[in-house]
Amino acid sequence: MSAPDKKVIMPLAYDVAVRIYVELVARNTTITEGAVKMGASATNLAALSLKLAEAFVTADEEATAAKAPITTYKLEGSDIASWGVKS
Repeated sequence: MSAPDKKVIMPLAYDVAVRIYVELVARNTTITEGAVKMGASATNLAALSLKLAEAFVTADEEATAAKAPITTYKLEGSDIASWGVKS
């Protein structure tokens, strides 16, 4: 039996995941005088954090790519000539 493959995540996604994880743990932890109770398991919160971070980074990259300047265009002489023609 082989060990499961570890998924490699982007460094930025890891940083975002850590921030999300800390926030989720803080929101799901109740501290009383003699006990600490978590509403969800730490493993589930960690898995959720990684998925959310990867989705966030992917969406951010797609949005940034959509804003990139268009560098592949063709401009012919006839196109420029039509600019000065009044109709």
